[in-house]
Amino acid sequence: MAVTPLSMSARIHHKLLDAIQQFSLCQPGDCLIVGVSGGADSVALLDLLATLPGFPLILIVAHLNHCLRGDESDGDQRFVQQLAAQYQLPCELRQVDVRQLARQQCLSLEEAGRTARYAFFDELKTRHHASAIAVAHHSDDQAETLLLRMLRGAGTTGLAAMAPRNPADIIRPLLGISRQELRTYLTGRQLTFREDSSNTDQTYQRNRIRHELLPLLQTYNPAITERLSATARLLGEDETLLLHCTETAYRQLARSGTGWSALSRTELEQQPRPLRLRLYRMAIESLLGHQQRLELRHYQLLDRLLLQGNTGTSLNLPGKLVTMLTADQLLFAPKELLQPAPPCGCSITGTGSYELGNGLALLVEVASLPASWENLSAATCYVDPAQAPFPWQVRPIAPGDRMELLGSTGSRSIQDLLTDLKLPRHLRPCLPLVCHNDCPLWLAGIRRSRHALVTSNQLQAIRITLSGQEQLPLFL
Repeated sequence: MAVTPLSMSARIHHKLLDAIQQFSLCQPGDCLIVGVSGGADSVALLDLLATLPGFPLILIVAHLNHCLRGDESDGDQRFVQQLAAQYQLPCELRQVDVRQLARQQCLSLEEAGRTARYAFFDELKTRHHASAIAVAHHSDDQAETLLLRMLRGAGTTGLAAMAPRNPADIIRPLLGISRQELRTYLTGRQLTFREDSSNTDQTYQRNRIRHELLPLLQTYNPAITERLSATARLLGEDETLLLHCTETAYRQLARSGTGWSALSRTELEQQPRPLRLRLYRMAIESLLGHQQRLELRHYQLLDRLLLQGNTGTSLNLPGKLVTMLTADQLLFAPKELLQPAPPCGCSITGTGSYELGNGLALLVEVASLPASWENLSAATCYVDPAQAPFPWQVRPIAPGDRMELLGSTGSRSIQDLLTDLKLPRHLRPCLPLVCHNDCPLWLAGIRRSRHALVTSNQLQAIRITLSGQEQLPLFL
């Protein structure tokens, strides 16, 4: 029996509501930014959300004019503006020269358009305090995306294709609905839409998949679109589980500071290879905020560095990121952070703050003695001013420097000390050495000498505090 327009409308609304509830996409009364291009899919999405029975929503129509098709693009913009007015909804419009953006950022037109579009939508989400951004991807789009990523090469993360909701609060409530169902819905509702002429341009790989590959695959299985979409959904569920496992392991293995992150070398080596690769990705994404330009070969090189590299070996990655293997860590940081400048030589003539020119600073002040010495931070040192009066000197470590360390007899080579502490050799020059009459008092942040120690009967002493060390991955 033929499906009437009314029953089709009710069925599509039921599917939409089911997806919203199953994937917790939004709640009644939520504000949503709705991306509307003027094409069939986005017009259907807007109408479905605006007429969802018993589920009122605050909708903001958003349209980005990509300025790629001249008068046709401007016509799309006018159409969306009029459409929003018909629903009595606010309409946000923006024009971006996507072709110029693509040239500036060395992106394809598709990538540049997506970048501009979602940046606009995210800005609107913040401005309107919206809970999510709704876009009109449907099950056919999901199937095409899966095939596109298979052809380009992807792991399970890529093959999971599009999620109903992602961490950026992009929601896709139509993933369980086909393109044909949406067209039938539009016909039944007598809704008009715009046809994008670029959808037939065979220079775009997605269009070739849509118009050539999928029809061919349908000769093998008429339900291929549904099967591919279902496969992407199942892979997405598996990806959610794997992401949870990776996050759990990452919390146990990772440390981080301003601009750097590190994974425990020993514990990382004990993880299965697939989990190691995911941990590398998570560490990099925590710094860059994305994984653009990173390919499987980069993660394979990272794994080889971990398992076969020597301490101090490094690897350059896209995004001006460097990975270094230390004695205890696999460290990720920008190059400038891994090669900090030596401290500026200076004279400490009294209390005050002294900038060392490499992100580190020393605060010198009169202070009472701590209640307990047991858990004194390595970033703090107390000096008896009677035994070591000002001025003091601050300088980088020099060849042959030795210290008479607290808790030991005789003197020790500072370089040997740092070797025992497993501090990478090329990072050692950034350490400030505080001296009195060229006698080391404190290797700041590392070890105290036994000179000019305060006694328990003193009420006050000079306290030196090293700051900025949290910025340097040296201080792991």
